Amino acid sequence: MRTISVRLDDASEARLDGLCRQLGLSQTDVVKAGLELLQHQRQSPAALAEALDLEGCFASGDHAHGREHADRIRQKLRRQHQAQR
Repeated sequence: MRTISVRLDDASEARLDGLCRQLGLSQTDVVKAGLELLQHQRQSPAALAEALDLEGCFASGDHAHGREHADRIRQKLRRQHQAQR
């Protein structure tokens, strides 16, 4: 196992210390958990588009793709809003 040193500004150090107290974990455990969360959080653009229901909203070579994208976002938000009622 390897040991590394990290420079933290005062605000980051305070956040780390606060998380350690709040979670009852060591600094090492908090940093490892953060790394794991970041690794699992990353999604490919295709997976993100699928999760946001945006597949097919971009037309290759079509200059209207920005408008189509905005329309798809509005439609998705409208459906979500109606589902919450």
